[in-house]
Amino acid sequence: MKPSLVSIIMPAKDVADYIVVAIESVMAQTYETWELIIVENGSTDRTPEIIAGFKDNKIRVVRSEKTGLSHARNLGLNLALGEFICFLDADDKFPKRSLEARIEFFVNHPEITFLDGIVHTYNESLSKIKRVWIPDFRGTPKMEMSMLSPKCFCGITWMIRRSSGIKLIFDETWTHLEDRMFFLSIAHLGLYDCVQEPIYIIRRRAGSLMANHAALESAYRRFIIHVNSNNLLTEQQKRSESRYFHRMFFKTYLKHFKWRRAVKHLKYL
Repeated sequence: MKPSLVSIIMPAKDVADYIVVAIESVMAQTYETWELIIVENGSTDRTPEIIAGFKDNKIRVVRSEKTGLSHARNLGLNLALGEFICFLDADDKFPKRSLEARIEFFVNHPEITFLDGIVHTYNESLSKIKRVWIPDFRGTPKMEMSMLSPKCFCGITWMIRRSSGIKLIFDETWTHLEDRMFFLSIAHLGLYDCVQEPIYIIRRRAGSLMANHAALESAYRRFIIHVNSNNLLTEQQKRSESRYFHRMFFKTYLKHFKWRRAVKHLKYL
């Protein structure tokens, strides 16, 4: 049987200090039937020059005048030829068996549509591990993805088995939580499962989108409104989720000494 092609989509903007590690982690995969689609997203540093230095016919590069993670990923999705789709941010990396571990599982479990695994989060230099996330869910992920703290989500880490007639698309109006909204939008299409080995390494750096706490809070509020407007949760679950939201941002702002913002959430706890 011919090995299935995996399409890896990598947006890249101003990541000259990191993208070599990301690309080399793809090239080092033990599973070799892949294509890497790099969407150069308006960089002002040496990112385009560094990308051009990689000469591999399995790497395709496309440049986009319009910026934004969601737009870049949509452009990659439109070009992807693989039976399976996954994503890799240009400042992160794959463990060597990231693709092989999941393709093996997919082959043995044709009923599965979404596949995840253990995720390691490191500091910016990749010298110190900060968190290990182990997924703890199997089944249809629609309800779980409607929760603020889902057991099946740690970022842009799912591998997706493509279905004919189903268009995968990110909502480009989301600048934060765009990955959560994308997975939520397709979560009804199949079953989620996970492999019990590392499949993704996150590099947590100070200048990342996740460090913009005010924008992140706004995105979470929008997420809650979306979930509630679609009647995905019971009234009791909505109240529980509201408390979780306020507790999460109270702790976040407290940790970063933003007292006024923290106090605004305290009264809801």
